[in-house]
Amino acid sequence: MRSLGLLRLRLRSLFRRQRVEAELLAELSFHLEQQTAEYVAAGMAPAEARHAAHRRIGNLGRIEEECRDMRRTRWIETFLQDLRYALRSLRLAPAFTLVAALSLALGIGANTAIFSLLDALLLRQLPVQAPERLAAVGDPSRTGGKSEGSIRADVFSVPLYRELRDRNQVFSGLFASGRSGRLTVGTDRSAAKPETARGRLVSGNYFAVLGVPAFRGRTFTAADDRSPGAAPYVVISYDYWQRRFAGSPGAVGRSLTLNGYPFTIIGVTPPEFFGDIVGTSTDVWIPLMMQRQVNPGRDYLDRWEISWLLLMGRLKPGVSLAEAHSSIDSLFKQLVANGVVPAGIIPEDIADLHVDVSPGGTGFSALRRQFSRPLKTLMGIVALVLLIACANVANLLLERATGRRKEISIRLALGAGRLRLVRQLLTESLVLAFLGGALGVLFAFWADAGLLKLIDVPASRALDLRPNLTILAFTAGVSLLTGVLFGLAPALRSTRVELAPALKESSRNLAGAGGGGRRWPFGKVLVVSQFALSLLLLMGAGLFVRTLVNLQRLDLGYERQGVLMLNVDPVGAGVPAERLGAFAEGMLERLRTVPGVTAATLSENGLFSGTESSTSLAISGRPEIPYPANQVAYDRVGPGYFEVVGIPIVLGRGIGVKDRAGALRVAVINESMARYYFPNQNPIGQRFAETDAMDKVYEVVGVSRDVRDHELRSDVRRRYYTPMLQDAETLSAFNYEIRTRDPKALVEPVRAAVRGFDPPPIVNDLAPLTANIDESIGDEHLVAKLSAVFGVLALLLASIGLYGVISYATSRRTNEIGIRMALGANHGKVLWMVLRETLLLAFAGIAVGLLAVLGSARVVASRLFGLSAYDPATLASVTIVLVAVAVVAGAIPGSRATRVDPTEALRYE
Repeated sequence: MRSLGLLRLRLRSLFRRQRVEAELLAELSFHLEQQTAEYVAAGMAPAEARHAAHRRIGNLGRIEEECRDMRRTRWIETFLQDLRYALRSLRLAPAFTLVAALSLALGIGANTAIFSLLDALLLRQLPVQAPERLAAVGDPSRTGGKSEGSIRADVFSVPLYRELRDRNQVFSGLFASGRSGRLTVGTDRSAAKPETARGRLVSGNYFAVLGVPAFRGRTFTAADDRSPGAAPYVVISYDYWQRRFAGSPGAVGRSLTLNGYPFTIIGVTPPEFFGDIVGTSTDVWIPLMMQRQVNPGRDYLDRWEISWLLLMGRLKPGVSLAEAHSSIDSLFKQLVANGVVPAGIIPEDIADLHVDVSPGGTGFSALRRQFSRPLKTLMGIVALVLLIACANVANLLLERATGRRKEISIRLALGAGRLRLVRQLLTESLVLAFLGGALGVLFAFWADAGLLKLIDVPASRALDLRPNLTILAFTAGVSLLTGVLFGLAPALRSTRVELAPALKESSRNLAGAGGGGRRWPFGKVLVVSQFALSLLLLMGAGLFVRTLVNLQRLDLGYERQGVLMLNVDPVGAGVPAERLGAFAEGMLERLRTVPGVTAATLSENGLFSGTESSTSLAISGRPEIPYPANQVAYDRVGPGYFEVVGIPIVLGRGIGVKDRAGALRVAVINESMARYYFPNQNPIGQRFAETDAMDKVYEVVGVSRDVRDHELRSDVRRRYYTPMLQDAETLSAFNYEIRTRDPKALVEPVRAAVRGFDPPPIVNDLAPLTANIDESIGDEHLVAKLSAVFGVLALLLASIGLYGVISYATSRRTNEIGIRMALGANHGKVLWMVLRETLLLAFAGIAVGLLAVLGSARVVASRLFGLSAYDPATLASVTIVLVAVAVVAGAIPGSRATRVDPTEALRYE
């Protein structure tokens, strides 16, 4: 009860201060009057009695202070007093407040914007029950991954998932989630713009393991996993429910046709749940047992060799992540060793395969792997921008101290402690910092939309970048640190004054800026630091931009311009396997008739499509080649592939129209494969086979030039090409390479030609090759563009800081300049005097920045391509830019100084 009473008293002292003060004075007055009355009753005169009462009670002022101290709210009262004074002081200097707040808003906002993306991609937990108990099994970045041939440890087949689900001892539940492919809602998939939805095929325990209840209706149960095709149900997202059904309660129970098959909507998820894939908003969840109906012509449910599922489990009570990792990895190896996994699909490197188990509370994400490194790099860049902004504001505070030097001196002379004044000045700095932070949040919200466009993620639904408690706490923490960072040194220097000179109005010595005649006052040190950080940022931006240019100009071995890429899925449209060859040729002939098409061909994997095939081989007449020397990439291509794409044949011939079913199996190998397996000999006529299909022997008929067709940064792989028309029935999708003058102009005519084909296949992708290449280096685009923006911002802040210091220093030397001009100095000498001081600061900053560049070379080296971290051309360009900026920043106050009237200057104080 006593503590409750003290709390009540403290709250009243804060929020009803005047009443509490009045009560305190009334109580002290009451005791004084009572004591006086007692003395009067004892026979003293009233005046004598009052003096005696004062002596008996003691110093009333001291008692008042002691009573206030007992409330333990003095520090809050003092802070509120300082806060009111700071707000009033900043309001009286609107120009200073605006410039300082905007400088900080840019720095803090940039940090908040990048952190918002980091939070959304890396840190934010799924809105599910106890997300910290979830664990991802395999590689959580392979959200659309699919592999055929051997079992894998990063994605899993349906039979392997069942074994892991039923035999593990560490999870209370283990669910599976896989891509559904393109979902056409309705029946007319040949429409110009058919309605589509984003879906996931999930196991029946998906919602139960995540702990996500239904907002309407119900979710899936274990019964929905019992047999294929027996659960034609879907659960839709709240967002899709609102978009398609306008939030109608009657949507539950309605029919929804997906890829021509009818499903019944049984539930709606909560508004905050967008699925387990970060960066993608799922519209429809479909039972895993309905895979054959959703993907007509494909059967993944009983195929051990088709790996396409991501797994996530909920840890049992008391089980750690490390224990789960060890247990699942051991179980995977036991399934292989005990013969549960068919021997024919066990890869050669099975001993090196390990199943990873990682925290799953943040969900699965392909964006996380792609953009985590670039965003962390950008986080370092914007931190340097914030430091430059802090230096700018610190310089502004030092300049502002000129006008306040008398004020501070008078307060010190009247007995104010230096620590008390420092606290007051720090409060002003913190108010500025939090004002900048508030503006920075608004700036970050605007900037994040632009960032999402750069990484090609729909801002409205894919990533939630609205400020949450984590982001606001981060901004508040950065603002607090920033306020102390730029405010402490100026506060200490502003209160370090000599009272006698200051009170004599000698305000020409700025507190801390030029005191003592020191050659390098604190303001100039800040400018040097700004230029050093600017050089570091501009050097990094230049290196990243040149890396992007190098990648864009890299010789691929063929002409990247003038190619349109088309990916179609005939199997999903109902084309049977025995007709795929005829379909491939028929579609090829139809595309060649489209006006504007100069040539066309096709392939299995395409160019920069994100799909790659590899295998192990055996060369006829040679001993078995050990792993990994037997690993090669391959592609199946159509007739004229090398001619259409523009890949030179350096020996022999390419793939022609006669290379079809029933003809000799032939292959074209690239130069890397020829050098590796057939050094110092003619590879034409050599034979090899894939180790998992030894009955298919290929004879080498040609050698093609090494090309980059999937990755720009990596080395060219050993690769061979075989005729697609010899094995068309084994393929499920086709990539068409269409040569034309203007790929963008041909998109709609090609789409129309595909729609008019019978039957019309599903179009998975249609884009110029250059767009695919740019997408493959999306993180380089992001880092190059944003580092350039932040580098220019840093340069602008540094130039403003340099201009401010030189302008102020020049104004302080007005008297000196007047004397020089009176003694005969011309305008050129005065201008050079100012420029010399400016360039001295700039060159000092450049020298320090060069040391920083040398120290940070290892950090950026791994992100560069085609140049070193010490690239002379980039360094020279950045130095020239900084010197030019310094000249401009110094020329403006220098030019103003040359117009000084000597007569007026000699009277200047």
